[in-house]
Amino acid sequence: MTIKDIFESMDYGPAPESSAEALAWLADNGGIAGHYINGKWGALRDDFATTNPATGVKLAGVTKGTAEEVALAVAAARKAQPAWAKSGHKRARVLYAIARLMQKHSRLLAVMETLDNGKPIREARDIDVPLAIRHFYHHAGFAQLMKSELPDREALGVCGQIIPWNFPLLMLAWKIAPALAMGNTVVLKPAEYTPLTAMIFADICTQAGVPAGVVNIITGDGETGAALVEAEVDKIAFTGSTEVGRKIRQATAGSGKALSLELGGKSPYIVFEDADIDSAVEGLVDAIWFNQGQVCCAGSRLLVQE
Repeated sequence: MTIKDIFESMDYGPAPESSAEALAWLADNGGIAGHYINGKWGALRDDFATTNPATGVKLAGVTKGTAEEVALAVAAARKAQPAWAKSGHKRARVLYAIARLMQKHSRLLAVMETLDNGKPIREARDIDVPLAIRHFYHHAGFAQLMKSELPDREALGVCGQIIPWNFPLLMLAWKIAPALAMGNTVVLKPAEYTPLTAMIFADICTQAGVPAGVVNIITGDGETGAALVEAEVDKIAFTGSTEVGRKIRQATAGSGKALSLELGGKSPYIVFEDADIDSAVEGLVDAIWFNQGQVCCAGSRLLVQE
């Protein structure tokens, strides 16, 4: 399907209310989460399993990316980057097409997110997936306006991106959408526990007409992530633990690579004496328990005016 076809079609995808559609998608794709390199599915090996945390049942095998496979993905991204950076208008069309296709497959994405991550379907369906879609629409506008509004800015090049398991699809959108909008190409490694919505996203990239090499996804564990940090990329963007963030800072020191780190913290929840106490209590519970407390900015300290 071409971008023109996508724009002229208002057809929506199936709306599964059970796991049947998501499990069928996995079966149709070989039951393995593997690499998406240069616009094609790469190695598919059952090196370890990703499971449904609610049941412990295996959902799919996962390919553990090697340093050589990471290098192939980086090389593909490097080759594709100059042409991708030339036209903000063309980038905007592709980002818009991605957003439109994510809408079309939003139920599939939500169910798969819940199966793989374990969060309630309401949160995946009503929060994570819609926000991820909005991010691609938003950055389509950035791509369109970059030349006129940011004339002194230029793309960095190839971005290596590593994301955690608490918001798998939303973290992917936060990393990929702005990088693509500004003319960069990406190699993304999803968390070893939650790679499945990234696989659906890779399929969407193919459908949306993303040029080969612009988006590459490498599955694996911490060793795969370390190989990406060491690879010939221009930037590393990491969201995860403070411990791993320190290791990445040490590994990139003196390399000339740009680096952004979003790490865990001790986020304060502050209540002043004139606060609406009922609302403050409700907000406090949500601040620390939303997403089971697995949030970078979880309100893990309570500061109350004396």
